Amino acid sequence: MNMRSRTTILLFWLALPSLVAAPAFGGKQKMDVQIKVNEGIGKTPPADSLSRNGSSYGAALQSATIYYLNVTVTSENADAVSKNNGQWCLKGDALLGSLTYHGTLSGNDLELEIPQPNGKIKKMTFVVYDHKWRKLADI
Repeated sequence: MNMRSRTTILLFWLALPSLVAAPAFGGKQKMDVQIKVNEGIGKTPPADSLSRNGSSYGAALQSATIYYLNVTVTSENADAVSKNNGQWCLKGDALLGSLTYHGTLSGNDLELEIPQPNGKIKKMTFVVYDHKWRKLADI
C-alpha cells in the first residue's frame, strides 16, 4: 500500500465517529407539538429612510409588522414543553387566530401547519421568542 492510500484510510477512520454521531448530537431534534394561540400582538418597527444616507430616493422604506403570539404549547414529548409549562411567546410574520395548530419544533424554529379557506395547508415558520408570555411593553 502506498502512503497516499494509508493516509486516506487513516483520515476516514478518524472521521467516522464524528460522521456517525453528527445526526444524534449535532442535528436539531424535531418534535411534534400543538399550539393554542391565546393572544397576538403586532408591532411595527420605525421606518428607515434612505435619504439619511445620501440617497436620492426621498421616501421612507416600508417596514413590515412583526407579530408576537402568546401560545400554550403541548406535546407528547415532555422535553418539548418543559420550560414554563409550555406558555411561550412566538415571533413571526403573521397573526394567527385563536385555534389549535399542529407544528414541528426544531431548536427555536417552529413550523406550523395553517389551514387555508380552500382546504389546503400552508406551512409557516415562527421563532420561539421567549419561554414565557410577553406583553407589548416587554417587547
